[in-house]
Amino acid sequence: MSDRRASLRAAGTVLVTVLVTALLAGCVRMPTSGPVQESEGTGTTEDVPGISFDPRPPQAGQATSEIVDGFFEAMTATPVSARVARQFLSREAAEAWVPEKQIITYGELGDATAGTSVRLPLTDVNTYDARGAWERTEDGATLSIGLVKEDGEWRIDQVPDALIVPESWFDDWYERASLYYFDPTSEVLVPEPVFVPRGEQLASSLVRGLLTTSSADLEDVARSYFPPGTTHGLSVPIVSGVAEVSLSGDPDAVDELTTQRMLAQLVWTLRQEPRIGAVQLSIGGRTIVGPSGSPQVSLQFGSAYDPNGVPASTDLYALDRGRVVAGRMGELSPTLGPLGQEEPAVDLRSIGVNLAGARVAGVTSTGADLVVAPTDAPTGEVTTVVAGAVDLAAPHWDYRDRIWVLDRNGGRARVIQVVDGVAGEVEVPGLTGRRLSELIVSRDGSRLVAVARRGSTDRVVAVRVRHDAAGAVIGFTDPQQLSLPAEDTARIRDVAWRSPTTVSVLRDIITDDLAQVRTVSVDGAPGEISTGGATSLRGRIRTLVSTPVELGEVYAVAGRKVVSLTTPERTVPDLAPGLTSLTYVG
Repeated sequence: MSDRRASLRAAGTVLVTVLVTALLAGCVRMPTSGPVQESEGTGTTEDVPGISFDPRPPQAGQATSEIVDGFFEAMTATPVSARVARQFLSREAAEAWVPEKQIITYGELGDATAGTSVRLPLTDVNTYDARGAWERTEDGATLSIGLVKEDGEWRIDQVPDALIVPESWFDDWYERASLYYFDPTSEVLVPEPVFVPRGEQLASSLVRGLLTTSSADLEDVARSYFPPGTTHGLSVPIVSGVAEVSLSGDPDAVDELTTQRMLAQLVWTLRQEPRIGAVQLSIGGRTIVGPSGSPQVSLQFGSAYDPNGVPASTDLYALDRGRVVAGRMGELSPTLGPLGQEEPAVDLRSIGVNLAGARVAGVTSTGADLVVAPTDAPTGEVTTVVAGAVDLAAPHWDYRDRIWVLDRNGGRARVIQVVDGVAGEVEVPGLTGRRLSELIVSRDGSRLVAVARRGSTDRVVAVRVRHDAAGAVIGFTDPQQLSLPAEDTARIRDVAWRSPTTVSVLRDIITDDLAQVRTVSVDGAPGEISTGGATSLRGRIRTLVSTPVELGEVYAVAGRKVVSLTTPERTVPDLAPGLTSLTYVG
């Protein structure tokens, strides 16, 4: 290829807009939905990572290599736009091309072949769907592109329905966000992680993603109340802090309950755009009035569907010489329930508390039994719900007041669920029968995250929980390994929720005297989360105490020593002698 290609590659700005072999069968006339806004946009230097870039269109007399190079460069238009890139295509290809279908990122380009049919290898390939949700990572892929002469000029005639860009560019111009759906019972919102363009396009991209058909993996996991085929205008204008969302459709065909749930999905999704203070929805040209009688719906709308639980206690809980105590750090007092008494009836080693803080589940000192009792009724009953296990890990609760507990079972794990006081083992593909050390459940009940050991290396895996409309578990997705960089040693000590879509992982690094906390997305997408990223700690850190509630304090515990991960400069008092099993609700 030309010297121009070599210089672009060296600068890290070349964009490969060539056909992935696996996409050949479906590269034309795909549905027009996804994260790429097909307009020039008007980003500002305050909300995007650099100055806007309007690439150069094709010039008369350019050779094939120059057309390909120009097409690659045009894909780096910022704000994100395919307008100029489309000019490098033949008329037929330009009409058929739908870059909103998919995003493909790569680490490095290999050496390309020359001529009218180009093949080029890519390394470190990541694929994202039309919503911006991460799908998979591959070590590499071979891409192909063909060119034809049209009106005496070379033009690209074959191109995938995808935006194919360098990973570094994607990292600069796309940010993490969530699309909000309902669980199958319609009782709680379920966030799904995605990547969306920064700046002026953020609100429009969020709505476009929300209206795009979701992955088959979300079947029986999450549902949307937007009727199939619903679309919105080219953009979502934000006027005086109000996001104006105009949807297609017949407003008379949508009942009030559906409309209110559509509003809840929109509000929770758009509240991630800091310029938005309210949402206004219109369907088929008719403005929808919110519950307050105003068309402008506040960002507090839908709080009853909070994936963190309603209500959710913000207290800390622990065992103080066997008694269940609650309160703030350094101010923990015995609870009023039977397990908070001076001489509790059961000797416990770990606990988990439901989201309301009203019930506690405790694992007995032998690890064989799980008991449940109220936290606020002195005469309440202590009930044994699991008996005869081998080695129970700490229990966890979801918003339906279900308890999930792992029996490590000598390296052949059993996953146990307690519903209305009745325990039953659930078969989780990829987890049941494996060597697991920890298991946690998301508060919305849609995800399980486990620490699994393969050989001498620990890894963190996640599965989605499938439910029917009544909330009963009907199955699970295949496990997805979460993205953690390799280290010399990778013994994972603990894992905890940092948000509804992220987990923090505590592991030993090099020696037992150095630990590291990394926060990653629960969907397996590559890269660390900037908030709560890598933190190295001295000492034998063994426990994370974390909550997915925003602004909640996160602690790392080594024996009695406590370190704040959210405010490292703050000195946290040591735990009192005899205080163990420190935890939040959930």
